[in-house]
Amino acid sequence: MPLWRFNPVADPRDSRWQDRQIRDGLVVRAPSAALARIYADREVPSSVHGAVGNETCSFRGGFADANLYWVQRVPAEEAKQLGGDSGPDGVVREGTARETELSVYYGEAGARRRERT
Repeated sequence: MPLWRFNPVADPRDSRWQDRQIRDGLVVRAPSAALARIYADREVPSSVHGAVGNETCSFRGGFADANLYWVQRVPAEEAKQLGGDSGPDGVVREGTARETELSVYYGEAGARRRERT
């Protein structure tokens, strides 16, 4: 199975993040980029606390949203370092998480306050 890398593309102040953590370096093994998005949403812990106001449930981790993450195939040389194309489907590397700069719950100041605690 090929490996896929998730690249966050939305601005950290974009309200589409909805208090989700931004994942840098997430790599998933899956037959396609679409399935990689599904595996990532299922397996990576989500920081979303729930809906605000009259909202419907959205993507848990935001990995299925093409406006938040672009998914690109990992080059062959790097894929070898991560175990190659063989192995079970799913998350190979969770990467690092960082907070958004805008909180839909608390505004910009609330996001900074959460980072300090």
